[in-house]
Order: sequence, then C-alpha cells, then structure tokens
Amino acid sequence: MAGIVEKLNPNKTSAVSFKRDGQRGSKRGRTVPISEVTLSEVKEDAVRFGLATDVAYQMNAGKEASIFVAYHKKHPIILKAFRLWQTSQVKKSKGYFAPGRMQILAAKEFDVLLGCFKAGMNVPTPIGRVGYYLTQRFLGDGLEPAPQLRNVKVEDPETVLDQILDDYLIMYRDVNYVHGDLSAYNILWWKNKPWIIDMPQAYHVGPWSDMKRVVMLLRRDIVNVLSYFKKYGISKDPDYIVKVFLSEFVPHNLRNYDEDIAVSIDGGN
Repeated sequence: MAGIVEKLNPNKTSAVSFKRDGQRGSKRGRTVPISEVTLSEVKEDAVRFGLATDVAYQMNAGKEASIFVAYHKKHPIILKAFRLWQTSQVKKSKGYFAPGRMQILAAKEFDVLLGCFKAGMNVPTPIGRVGYYLTQRFLGDGLEPAPQLRNVKVEDPETVLDQILDDYLIMYRDVNYVHGDLSAYNILWWKNKPWIIDMPQAYHVGPWSDMKRVVMLLRRDIVNVLSYFKKYGISKDPDYIVKVFLSEFVPHNLRNYDEDIAVSIDGGN
C-alpha cells in the first residue's frame, strides 16, 4: 500500500522512501532498522513537496522527530521530520518506529496544533504537512530559536503560570485534548509569553476516551508545570486545578465514570 507521501504526491516519491525501501529489501515490518537520513535528503524532500525552499540546519533530535530550521522564501520556519529510523531511545524501549506510525503522528500533531491555533492559544502557527513532515512558525529572533521555559527566569511568575494554565484549559475544554507531555521543556518563552509546543502525544477527550487516563495525563502535565514554578516560591494544589478543568468539560456520557470526580464536578448535587 502506498504511503501517505506517495498518495499526496503520486509522481514525487521521497528520498526517505527510496532509502527505507532500499534498506529493507525483501523484509517488511517494524523491526527493520532504518538509518537516519541526511540533511541533504530532508532538504530534497522538503523542497520537492513545497514545504520549504531551503533547509538551514538540524536544531535538535527527539525520540520521535528531528527538528530543522528551514526557510520558506526568506522567512525562517520549523520543519519537523518524524523519524523513520532507529534512535538510541527507541532501541532501549520500543524497538523501531514504523513509517505508518510516523505519518499518523505527523498528521495528528498538525491537526491538534491547528485546532489550538484556531482556539486562540499561544502555539506556533501550523503551516503545512506532507507525509511524516510538518512545518510551523519559527519562534525566535533571526535564526536564534526561542529558549525553553526551563532556561529562563521570568519576572512575573504568577502571571506566566496563569497564562499557561489558561492556554491549557483552552486546549482541554475547547480543542478537547490533553497535551500528554507538558513541562518547562515543551514551553517556549518568546516576546514575554509562554508558547506551548510538541503535541504528538496529545490524547483526545471525547465520548470514547478513557477518562481515568485523561485525568492521569492531565494531572501529570499540571504537576510538571507546577514543579518549574516552585523555584519562585509558588505552590498550588494540582488536584484542585484538575477539578477546575473537569468542571469545564467532561463528555456527557462519561460524567459518571468515577463517582468521586462526578460529585466534585456537580458540586455535590
């Protein structure tokens, strides 16, 4: 079955696809190791698919994707290439990433990011996606990317924390997702505002969701965010914040998934 890249670009097979197929040979399945593609190969794909006009350099590499600073004409953008290859982190845990899974993660992150942007959150503006590549607004000055929140000292931490929680509430209540990996590592500081990034692990909150998992992920995210603000002497109850979020939205058919939560949401009625 043709991959998403080939479906959207039937006459433009990607360099990554050539590399993957060549290394696999007659083998199939997710356990086939795929070597990392080069900057030139990523650039070839990005230009061919119209995602960028140039790729400047690789900024970093996470467990799921590599981040490149690219250009669309004269404007710097971020090109995120979800991995089709083995990483040391993957080798220790899950084995090898399958190409289909990477395409799904790219599509999911783009859709969640677009929903958050439309809802009014401070997130990088999504630009485009083809296959396992997506592009988004570059946050930073010139080619210097905005720092992670963990690496800055803010002047008004109470206000910043409120901004983060307000944005996260929008993501939960209006976009119906929990981030799933929110912390001072996945929040950038730019133009005196916190910007939430990196959403491939986002978990949907809907009629068929596991609400206990929703609450677990939501609480973990909030605890991680609050842990950064402890150095400013700020201490808040994560369970209370979770209850505030749940009071704003729970799918109607799941409101009684847990009697304790249901009572707190309904005010004890």
